[in-house]
Amino acid sequence: MKRTQCILFIILFLLSLSSISFAQGNIVDYFLKSPEAWDKTKKLIHKEPTKIVVTGGLDGIGFNLAELTEGDVVALVFIDTQKSEKLQHKRFCNAADKLAHGKNRVVSVITRNSGNRTQFHYKFLLQRNINNEPITIYNNGNAVLESTYDGSQPVKDISNLSGIELCEIEVRDW
Repeated sequence: MKRTQCILFIILFLLSLSSISFAQGNIVDYFLKSPEAWDKTKKLIHKEPTKIVVTGGLDGIGFNLAELTEGDVVALVFIDTQKSEKLQHKRFCNAADKLAHGKNRVVSVITRNSGNRTQFHYKFLLQRNINNEPITIYNNGNAVLESTYDGSQPVKDISNLSGIELCEIEVRDW
C-alpha cells in the first residue's frame, strides 16, 4: 500500500513538471495565435515597449543574444510576420526574414528555465551584420530586449517569472 502511494506521488509530481514545461512552450503559440496578446501583455507588465527605428532596410538586421542564463531557452516572437525563434545559446539571430518594412512587434520570453525559477537573465542587442561582423548596433549599444529576475523581488504576477519583454521596431528603407 505504501509503495503504491509513493509511486502515485512520483507520477503526479512528474506530470505536474511536464505541464509546467508544456505551458511555457505554449506561450509562443499564445502570442502567435491571439490577436489581443500584445495589448494584454502591455497591461500586465506595466511598461511600454522599447521603440527602435531602423533605416537602410532589412539586409543583415538581427538580434544578438549577448547574455543568457545557462540552461535557459528564450524565444523571440515576431507577431506581425507570425514567426518565432527559440535560442538556448548566445548567438546572432538573423531577423531579415522575420521582420517586415514598417512597424514590427517583437516579444521575448523565457520558454524554459534551467530549474531555478528564482534567477534568470537574457539580453538581446539589435544590430546589422555584414559578413558576420556587426557594422551597426542600434539603441546606442543598449539592449533592446532584456529581462533579469534575481529572486530578490517579490513576485507580483507571472510576468516576473516569464521574462516577457516587448519591442517595437520600425524598418525604413531611407
